[in-house]
Amino acid sequence: MKKFCAFVLAILSLVPCSRAWNAEGHMVVAQIAYNHLTASVRSNCDALIAVPLTYTNTGTSNFITAACWADDFKANLGTGVWHYIDIPFSLDGTPTNGVSADSFDVVRAINQCVQALGNPSTTQSNQAVYLRYLLHFVGDIHQPLHASTAVFASATSGDAGGNGFIITGYGGELHALWDQGGGYVSASVPRPLSTSGKTTLSNKVAVIEADYPYVSNAGAFPDPMTWAMEGYNLAQTVAYVGINQGDAPTSSYTNAAQHTAESRLALAGHRLADLLNTLFTVYPTTLQLSAASTGSMSFSWNAVPGRTYKVQRKQNLDDTWVTVAVVTPKSGTATYSEVAGTTTRFYQVTQ
Repeated sequence: MKKFCAFVLAILSLVPCSRAWNAEGHMVVAQIAYNHLTASVRSNCDALIAVPLTYTNTGTSNFITAACWADDFKANLGTGVWHYIDIPFSLDGTPTNGVSADSFDVVRAINQCVQALGNPSTTQSNQAVYLRYLLHFVGDIHQPLHASTAVFASATSGDAGGNGFIITGYGGELHALWDQGGGYVSASVPRPLSTSGKTTLSNKVAVIEADYPYVSNAGAFPDPMTWAMEGYNLAQTVAYVGINQGDAPTSSYTNAAQHTAESRLALAGHRLADLLNTLFTVYPTTLQLSAASTGSMSFSWNAVPGRTYKVQRKQNLDDTWVTVAVVTPKSGTATYSEVAGTTTRFYQVTQ
């Protein structure tokens, strides 16, 4: 954990405060995901959440509340830029080339979490940290203003995801309005959750699940950039439409924000469940032989990024398997190739 913190502090700096969806929204995402984890994956996650950490509190002691951990301690760890990605667009034709590239972002953070959790050499303490980050970042990336920054005449370097877009009410910033989903999620929820707090959360999740039923899509790893681009598009078509700086949001605007928030929270919860069910389940690998080419042979298989696979070979069925390669793929497909031989060979892949 000390090495992990040192690494984080070395490459990241503090940024203006932003708390996508607020605590209640992040717990909604986590509860939806938890509802759809397999029994073995749920047990695995619970065990990792129980691992003692350097930075901890009673308000993030279980899977649901642990989704807030990354916000609670980002100042301590200097991980503010992990929570968003500034994809720029212009509101008034002002060029977007004044927006600086992020030193790190939520897309890269999610990929790093996935690779670390899929790698058996990752220590248990670091797995516990990366799981808590993943619970939070999947929620973050589904908040449209965590995937965009608007550029206009008075904000040529971007408005920091609506933090610099001033409105009346809702904390005075467009970003704060969207952190509350236009009023869909509470601005403040005491943690640990009280009995009434748990009931309120469960009731809200039940409504979301009824409106947006879960359909499992585990077993594949999507590119989180596609999630960010969804938010980027919603920023342009919903978040910045029908509101100007200094405005008090109209009821039609907040209704649109609430509807969007509900759908995004549902998607985040479902995708988090699929991601965790994929990460913590050992899926059978299916080997696919590639088309033969002169002097070489190759095959590929479905893979988990960051997970270690051993390619083993033998010449006769009664021989001992010999490891000929160790492959750690960065995508959902892994490939092995070698010079073609003149005799029969048998291959297998173990994970």
